[in-house]
Amino acid sequence: METIATFSSPVEAHLLRMRLEEAGFSAFVLDDSVIQLNPFYSNANGGVRVQVNGEDAVAVREYLATEP
Repeated sequence: METIATFSSPVEAHLLRMRLEEAGFSAFVLDDSVIQLNPFYSNANGGVRVQVNGEDAVAVREYLATEP
């Protein structure tokens, strides 16, 4: 698994996850529950992470770079 983006808000992370899944990639959101319980943990925890399979990471980055 490889982290491709971090957010301070779980909502933003899930929006990216859904966008990637619509494009055919498997994406996962990590640490969203921790941030929902206490938003002040976001910076200490490193934010809410969106991860994809390691072999898809290059293709996902290319997709995100071309997507408006």
